[in-house]
Amino acid sequence: NITKGELIEISQDSIKSIADKIVILPNADPGWDWVFNLNIKGLITKYGGPNSHMAIRAAEKNITSIFGVGEMLYQQIKESNTIEINPLGKSFYLNI
Repeated sequence: NITKGELIEISQDSIKSIADKIVILPNADPGWDWVFNLNIKGLITKYGGPNSHMAIRAAEKNITSIFGVGEMLYQQIKESNTIEINPLGKSFYLNI
């Protein structure tokens, strides 16, 4: 599904209110699995891929996601306020 929403970056040290937001994370390791219990709208990671634990969990929960965007793109996304993710079109738009 096309997903639009406010972006929020979280860290293990700084847990914020993430319900109904698109979460950006540095990696896709199982230590972040708890985010799926907080009603997130979407997920973006700097590292990881389609076979990562988080990708599999996102698919199970039907959460629109982008995995492994890399350092430069992650930084651009992190500095944005909102994003629209279109998985069928394989595209996303920042600050809509």
